[in-house]
Amino acid sequence: MSATAANFWRRGEHEVSLARLYLMRATALLGIWGLFATMQALFVHDPLDRGVHKALIGGLWLMAVLAFRYPLKMVPILLFEMTWKLVWLLAFGLPQYWSGAGSPRLGEDLWSIGVFPFVCAIVIPWGYVWRHYLRAPGERWR
Repeated sequence: MSATAANFWRRGEHEVSLARLYLMRATALLGIWGLFATMQALFVHDPLDRGVHKALIGGLWLMAVLAFRYPLKMVPILLFEMTWKLVWLLAFGLPQYWSGAGSPRLGEDLWSIGVFPFVCAIVIPWGYVWRHYLRAPGERWR
């Protein structure tokens, strides 16, 4: 293995390896592509539609665009995505699936929502999260 290839996988003096940054960017591209249909619904919709869900997804789409350029700065967005989807999976998705009383869209929701926490768990640079969010001192109060 060449030195260049080894540096691709190792962190070295950087916070996160280049391979991890590319993986995070690929995940951002997946989000940009996967949420694009919802972005179109922001511009063509019923005028009386409350739009809360569509607006939230639209905001996440814009954050995915930023995450493509600045993956480390968008780690909190990945943590948020993983958290809310894991809460949904454990509190709503799996109990409905196990009871057999789920909605007709449950299978689609289990795939589109329930798989992403596992993707996030793979993509998130946990060492970076540990150093910057858990071990680092908190912001000053006064």
